[in-house]
Amino acid sequence: MRITNNMVSRNSLASLQRSLKAVNEAQNRATNGLRVEKASDDPSASSSIMASGSSIRAIDQYKRNINSARARLDREESILGSVSQMLERAKELGVQQASGTADAQTRLTAKAEVDQLIQAVVQLGNTQHEGEYLFGGDQSNVAPFNATIPPFSAAPPTGTRRTEISSALSVRTNHNGTEVFLTTGVLAALDELSTALGANSQTGVATSLFSLDAAHNSTQVLVGETGAASQQLDVATSNLDALDTSLRTFKSQLQDADIEKAVSELVGRQTAYQAAMLATSRVMSLNLADYLR
Repeated sequence: MRITNNMVSRNSLASLQRSLKAVNEAQNRATNGLRVEKASDDPSASSSIMASGSSIRAIDQYKRNINSARARLDREESILGSVSQMLERAKELGVQQASGTADAQTRLTAKAEVDQLIQAVVQLGNTQHEGEYLFGGDQSNVAPFNATIPPFSAAPPTGTRRTEISSALSVRTNHNGTEVFLTTGVLAALDELSTALGANSQTGVATSLFSLDAAHNSTQVLVGETGAASQQLDVATSNLDALDTSLRTFKSQLQDADIEKAVSELVGRQTAYQAAMLATSRVMSLNLADYLR
C-alpha cells in the first residue's frame, strides 16, 4: 500500500488530537481530584461508587431521623420531669392537709393550688412539637386533653410514633398521652386529691396519697423507658458514624485521584503533546514544501 503525504498528515493530526484529549483528561484529574468522573472512566469502579453514594445518602437520612427522634424524646423527658415535680408538690399538700391540724379553709386553699396543678398538667399534655401535639398519638393534629371534669379527654390518644434509624430498625420516639397522663393515673390522682380537699375529707386526702405515689412511680417507669430509647439512638448514631466513615473512605479510594500521580501524569501528557505538535508541524512543513516544488 502506497502511503501518501495526505495520509501521513491525517495520521499526524489524529495523533495530535488524541494527545490533546489525554492532556485535557489529565488536567481534569489534577484539577478536580477525581480519577473517575463518569461511568466510562472505569465502569466497574463507577458502579461501586454509585452504590456507596446511595448508602451514604441513606445514612444521612437516618441521622436526620435520629436527630428528630432525639428531640421528641428530650422534650418528653423534660415534660415527665415537670409532671413528677407537680406530683411531688401535690403530695406535699396532701400530707399537710391529711393532718389533724388542717381544716376546711386550709383544704380549700390547697384545693385551689391542686386545681392549678391539674391545669398545668393538661397544658403539658397538649404540648406541641414541630407543629404536632407531642402526645396526640395517631391524632397528632388534635389537642388530646381538656381541663374539664374527668376523664380529661374526649378521645384518649392511641397509637405510637416510630422512626426508622437503619434499614432494619425503627424505634418508638415517644409515648402517647393516654400512657403518660391516664394509664399512669397522674390526672386521676390529682383529681382525687382535689375532690377530697373540696369535700374537707381527711380520710379522702390520706387515701389520695397512695394514688399520687402510684402515679409518680408509673411516671418514673416512663422516664426510664425514654432514657433507654435515647441510649438506643446513641448506639445507632455511633454505628452509623462508623459505617459512614468506612463508606466514604471506600468511595474515595475508588473515585479520588492520587494528586501527586495526577500532576506527574499531566506533565507527561503535556510533554507528549508538545512533541506531537512539533512532529505534526514538521510533517505539515514537508508537505507544503513538496507542494511548492
